[in-house]
Amino acid sequence: MSIMPTACFLLALIGCISAQFSHLAPRETARRGRNKRLSCTVDSSVTLSSTAIHWYRQKPEEALQRLLYFGAGASTATVEDQFSRRFTGGKKDSTLSLTITSPLLLFVLAYHIVGDEKVFSSGIRLYVTDGNTKAPKLSAYPASSTQSNGKRVLLCQARNMVPDFVKFTWHAEDQSGRKVDLNGDEQLEQRDDLPEVKITSMLIVDKQKVKTNNFTCFVQHDSSSNKLKIEIPRQQDEEKPDPVPVPANTCPTPKEKEQQQEVKEVKEEDEEEEETPIYGLFELRRSLHLFSVVYVILLVKNVLYFCTVSVLLYKRNAANKEMLRSKAR
Repeated sequence: MSIMPTACFLLALIGCISAQFSHLAPRETARRGRNKRLSCTVDSSVTLSSTAIHWYRQKPEEALQRLLYFGAGASTATVEDQFSRRFTGGKKDSTLSLTITSPLLLFVLAYHIVGDEKVFSSGIRLYVTDGNTKAPKLSAYPASSTQSNGKRVLLCQARNMVPDFVKFTWHAEDQSGRKVDLNGDEQLEQRDDLPEVKITSMLIVDKQKVKTNNFTCFVQHDSSSNKLKIEIPRQQDEEKPDPVPVPANTCPTPKEKEQQQEVKEVKEEDEEEEETPIYGLFELRRSLHLFSVVYVILLVKNVLYFCTVSVLLYKRNAANKEMLRSKAR
């Protein structure tokens, strides 16, 4: 295998993901045996002169381990003894970095800010590979039928790639080639691991945008320094023009009856084709619902885990304080 297993969970809780942290990317890759540098930036609301920043790692199914930390106002990092040969820390202005020497395992990295409250960022998933990559196969689907809220869904899918993650970007242009703003439109992402890895990006836009603009899906992957792209195919508008009135024949001939029957059959076949749903769209919607349920379950598990860790840390700090008081006496 050219990539390590990716089974892990992010230490991220709704309400605890703070805008105080920003990262270059939620996922990173590293070549086995080569150093890797990761960084995070804190915004102006965090005063580093009075705030400590801690770096943690978490292997799958294991507890958090602190690698190093920057004390309040410190310009250099204090590395835990067991990690002194493999991890180093750096600091420049409001950006703090972690350098890993010869990464061998899969990590989930989280940042911990200590002040009046403790906040975990969303962290970074680090994938360690042998350097072999495989470009994704891309598929694009035309816009779905108009939903009850007046929206339509465009789909872009990447599958069978190594490493098995990509970054999607959507672009739209009007008929004159000018860029269309998509910031107000909703973007969702769904991942299916069986029978092969498939990652689908969904863009939900107003039906009027679909009529007047051309959409392109860009996919960034480690197999190429350039973004791969695929254009979303256009679909004929669903609305049918009003029929043109024709004079009625009071007594059609047998030949005319036969022609009218043939025209009727052709129209019925066309209507059946137009009503045929996009292949796989129903399956994707059902998978999206299942994904939402699983996501909620994981959030509940993470809340319980976070509460357990907080209680343990509180008890440990209380025990340390009591021990220091005993020594002082």
